[in-house]
Amino acid sequence: MASKYTSTLLHASRFTNRASHTRSVYYISRAWQGSLGMAFVGSGQSCYNGVNLRSRRRIIVAHYPVDLHVHTTASDGTLTPTEVIELAVAEGVQVIGIADHDTVGGVAEALAAGARLGVEVVPAVELSIQNRIEKDFVELHLLGYGIDHTNPDFVAVLDRVVQARIEQKIAQIKVLQRDGIDVPVEEVFALARGVPGRPHIAQVVLARNPGRFPNKAALFREYLAEGGKAYVPRRFSLRLAEAVDLVVQAGGVPVLAHPGAYPGVSDPAAMVRRARDEAGIRGLEVAYPYDKNRPHYGASPQQVAALISQFADLADSLGLLKTGGSDFHGAGKNIALGEQGLTLEEFACFKSQWPNPKPQSGSVF
Repeated sequence: MASKYTSTLLHASRFTNRASHTRSVYYISRAWQGSLGMAFVGSGQSCYNGVNLRSRRRIIVAHYPVDLHVHTTASDGTLTPTEVIELAVAEGVQVIGIADHDTVGGVAEALAAGARLGVEVVPAVELSIQNRIEKDFVELHLLGYGIDHTNPDFVAVLDRVVQARIEQKIAQIKVLQRDGIDVPVEEVFALARGVPGRPHIAQVVLARNPGRFPNKAALFREYLAEGGKAYVPRRFSLRLAEAVDLVVQAGGVPVLAHPGAYPGVSDPAAMVRRARDEAGIRGLEVAYPYDKNRPHYGASPQQVAALISQFADLADSLGLLKTGGSDFHGAGKNIALGEQGLTLEEFACFKSQWPNPKPQSGSVF
């Protein structure tokens, strides 16, 4: 049973989602759609049977029916997998990609809830790549879609990554405690109901230290973000090429997440090209709420449209599949479930391209 503390957060999360739902109608009005078309398929492919998506009429949507980037309490989300599916039903989102950080621990529960409530669940994962291969490879995220979440070798590698995440978060908490900030480790883990993330640490810090930080952003800047006082590198993580191989060998499609949301990357297009040429990514997350994330936080709808169009064109030029999602985490982020994503037609096109055949050699297991 959820504690009184987490139940309050859950209520606040759903209230926030509904509030952001009314605001997001303007932000995701698809004013960009006439020029972009959102043809989520690589160059030369014909999933759409000749339909010219670039001429599609502009429409206003409050939520996309497909959201392929959703987090749960299995990593750093604030809703359980079942609660995410229940919210999807309430908001009319028909397909959910459960893409927790470095774990598939929430997929089975989400699949069961989806089967019961009529929501299609895509088994997925978001792998964190922390190795600095070159200057611009800061911290990349790789999404894996259509994976076999029961593959024991795949899960074993993820378990190593998750253990490193846990150790990292405990080390960050110790830095905060050293500076006199009240943040009990056990309370962070209880709130997370899974592997804790920085949002869970932040929620406990803000709740137990009123007035110490003006808001969560200030806490992140001073302590939790890369370069902050409590930023601690992980002991173990995958290189990008290793992560791509891991996803492919688990039967999935490796997709580079939110290419425009890496503050330390000076040339996103060059990064994507290298990720394809050197690591073998097969897709690019094009539709994403860039206005809610660094380095484009607060961007106008027109600026977000330009970014999405830019990355859609880049994906086409490189023959990459195109996906989209909200990066929904629940409470603490002003992002609604389905705020970005795909139409059902776009999802059907993307889904027709996977699973990938598993390679015969070069296993990372």
